[in-house]
Amino acid sequence: MNVEVFTTPTCEDCRNFKKFLSEHHIPFTEFNIADHPDHADTLFNRTGKRLVPTIFINNQVFFGFVFNRQEIEKQLNV
Repeated sequence: MNVEVFTTPTCEDCRNFKKFLSEHHIPFTEFNIADHPDHADTLFNRTGKRLVPTIFINNQVFFGFVFNRQEIEKQLNV
């Protein structure tokens, strides 16, 4: 399973998603768009948006954690 998340340090929903992943021992790759503007460009090229958190699970995209939690849990089998 491949989990990627695009974040910023001030994003509470980002922190909640990373905590959720850690609690479930799910490895992920984080791309901080505030510290690395090239990650923001990558995100925009992949989605046409610069929203955080943007979550990719096996290349399926979710914009935000709270509003997509049930579907994300299904995708992650938790």
